[in-house]
Amino acid sequence: MPLTQYMKRELQAFAWIMLPYIVVLNALMFGTCIFNTIREFTLSFLFSGIYLVMAYFVFRTVAMFFRMRIPAAGDLFKRIAFMLPVFYFMNLLMLSGIFAVYEQVSLLSCPVRQEMLWWAIVYGCIVSTTLTFINEGVANWGEWKASLAETEKLKNAYRRSKLLGLKGQINPHFLFNCFNTLSGLIQEDEVKAEKFLDEMTKVHRYLLRSDDELLVPVAEEVKFARSYLYLAKERFGSSIEASVNVDDRVSQKLIPPLSMQVILENIIYTNALDKEKPLYIRIYVHNEKELCIANTKQEKIIRQNLNVDEGLDNLIMKYKMLNAPPVNIVDDKDERKLLLAFVDQQEEAI
Repeated sequence: MPLTQYMKRELQAFAWIMLPYIVVLNALMFGTCIFNTIREFTLSFLFSGIYLVMAYFVFRTVAMFFRMRIPAAGDLFKRIAFMLPVFYFMNLLMLSGIFAVYEQVSLLSCPVRQEMLWWAIVYGCIVSTTLTFINEGVANWGEWKASLAETEKLKNAYRRSKLLGLKGQINPHFLFNCFNTLSGLIQEDEVKAEKFLDEMTKVHRYLLRSDDELLVPVAEEVKFARSYLYLAKERFGSSIEASVNVDDRVSQKLIPPLSMQVILENIIYTNALDKEKPLYIRIYVHNEKELCIANTKQEKIIRQNLNVDEGLDNLIMKYKMLNAPPVNIVDDKDERKLLLAFVDQQEEAI
């Protein structure tokens, strides 16, 4: 009969379960006699109810004791195996006591049916067993859900740390060449040098600002791409031609940070650059669902930078870990297209 401590609305549940229990217990003690008058029924119900409420707190204390001594979820049946014999003995004492009280104190005109004591004890033990399994099951279910939520949080934290670990890093050769270009511009054209330095600052500021972000608006990536391409064009001159045409309607769509850096770096360092045959790069929106970065194909026979492919592999892995549509690479005869799907907010929730 113990309603143990594990449900949030324990007292309400206790009340709902004890109401029919009290009626059945009184019927066992007094038979149909208690239903003859409202007075008999009410008095027996109130007295038995008060007695059982007091007994409930004793059962509850015992259940709490076992719960603290054997707390592990894996020890559920072990805990129940210790609880039930104690509860059965307590049922024996409690029900023998209530039968004796009714026998000694003449509150009702109905006689106590002492021959039904053992049936009442059996009934009490059945209720105790049922409620113990229910409450222990509910408790373990709650703990399992809490453990599952905690595990999911840890998994998400791990995934987030892996995602942050997959962030693109600016190519040191690119930076070194930028400084060389800046040095030359300072001597040749101070206005251009100032503009070049401003775009370099934008690139580095964005690299630092996006360091802890999993997703950023397309507008920020496009702004970064414009600055990056400006630096590249100043460095390589007419060997690179670029156009950026991204509608404002998708400016707040989300993609992983530094996607543009990874892709543009891959394009520039894996293709031959020639003023007679410029490398054309186009950035535009495709079907309003993805960002397309296209370039003419004029791949180098010998590559000097092996890390650019790793950066693209990391970007593809990011999309997988975000449960987003995969990065789509389309190779035509003369052009290569890389399609980045916009990532939904719910896919971001890691």
